[in-house]
Amino acid sequence: MSYKLIIEYYQQIQEILSNNYFQEYGVIGLFLNSLLSATAIPIPTEILTSALLIGGENIFLVSLALIIGSVIGGILNYFIGFGGNKLFKKIKKETDIEKNEKKHNKILDKFGWSAIFFAAWIPVIGDLILISAGVKKMKLVKFSIFMVSGKIVKTIIVVVGLGTIF
Repeated sequence: MSYKLIIEYYQQIQEILSNNYFQEYGVIGLFLNSLLSATAIPIPTEILTSALLIGGENIFLVSLALIIGSVIGGILNYFIGFGGNKLFKKIKKETDIEKNEKKHNKILDKFGWSAIFFAAWIPVIGDLILISAGVKKMKLVKFSIFMVSGKIVKTIIVVVGLGTIF
């Protein structure tokens, strides 16, 4: 690989991480950003949120886009765990599956439903907790209540915090 090619890739990665692509689409871009961010892809939503707030976007629309995107992403994580368990059993050996299930369930066993609530605050690992809830086949209604309330509280704190700064 040439130095020039490496620099080009580095610049493309910086553009993606700085959310330039999402920023062009405003609130819809923020929705897509939060949806992807909530599905174990580590894209920070705070940068775009602050950019939209600085740009004068309505704080209610910003909050709504963040909440809806992250909730849909969280529910997708649950169903990935719920249905993906069967797929992984077909692909992997039984011993590998048992080891992975034990690792993922440790947090849920230790902290219970509060782990679902606070999963919104923990990047990547929080998404894995939500996937583990699906693998464990936790009740969807109760899961949704804890996950949605956690995402709403986080969004309110982030948007109000960034809104007062900017």
